[in-house]
Amino acid sequence: MNLKKKSWGKMIVMIITIGLFVSSCTNKEIIKDLYPYLGVWANQNSELVQTEKYTLIFVNQSEKITTILRRNINVSDTIYSEFVLGYVFDKNTKSYEKVEYNNEQKRILIGNLMKLKENKLELTMSSSKQILDMIEKIEVSSPYDMPLASEGTIGECLQNWQLGTTEYNLDLNDFRLEIGTNKHLYVFLSNPNILYCRAARIRSNEHGSVFSQNIRLMFNANTKETTVSMNDDNYMITKSDININNSLFKPDVCSFEEDGIYWSLIYYEPSIIKLNGCGDIYTYERPLTDDKNRVEWFKYKEY
Repeated sequence: MNLKKKSWGKMIVMIITIGLFVSSCTNKEIIKDLYPYLGVWANQNSELVQTEKYTLIFVNQSEKITTILRRNINVSDTIYSEFVLGYVFDKNTKSYEKVEYNNEQKRILIGNLMKLKENKLELTMSSSKQILDMIEKIEVSSPYDMPLASEGTIGECLQNWQLGTTEYNLDLNDFRLEIGTNKHLYVFLSNPNILYCRAARIRSNEHGSVFSQNIRLMFNANTKETTVSMNDDNYMITKSDININNSLFKPDVCSFEEDGIYWSLIYYEPSIIKLNGCGDIYTYERPLTDDKNRVEWFKYKEY
């Protein structure tokens, strides 16, 4: 194990070389089709979102939360999983460690990382195996014309426009990836000033969106925020619906409520929607079919 320490204000940052996944490629667990795996999976201590291009994992063990992002590569009808970035967060010390793999573990057969058994997902970690249930199925689509915003379509547009996988920056020193399903939003952002890894539920209607984070891992050198948080029963929260109370939507107020944060509609035109985002205005733009950053498109499904 090799550690390299550097300071970031009061935050302790360490780079750690470990082997999180113990299955070796000699097991030859070959997966040729990811369709049965595509979706949001969870148990009490873990969450995983699987798309055709990416695998994003969160695992809560003891006082540490691990998040790993891997990229899926198809070689001659065999799917491999390639490590992109990963961090281990400590709840007590409010610090984190950057994960570095040895060369043998950077690219593995995805079947040695996970497999399906009786409609459950078995995720192999170094210290344990996590058994996860599917929370939401992802249906992949080719690019399509998303609806225009108008009276009566605001909720549909807010949901639809965020669907898919968007690669904003792929430089490992300035990385930003977002994955949006019909019911969940994921962010993996890492740059010299901010490290932000998040899983959340979201529901939208004509009045705006209700946003509820169940996993928040945030180190922000600008605001000095250091948050390491994952719900104690992640499965129950992840699968739960959000009960929207329309009376809590107020264009000039951001409401923090039991079910989530209320982002209220303040403006729209056919290809733009703006919400009151608690100290900021969140602007959503209608994606076009030739959007180069949106590398995966998912089918819209009503709640």
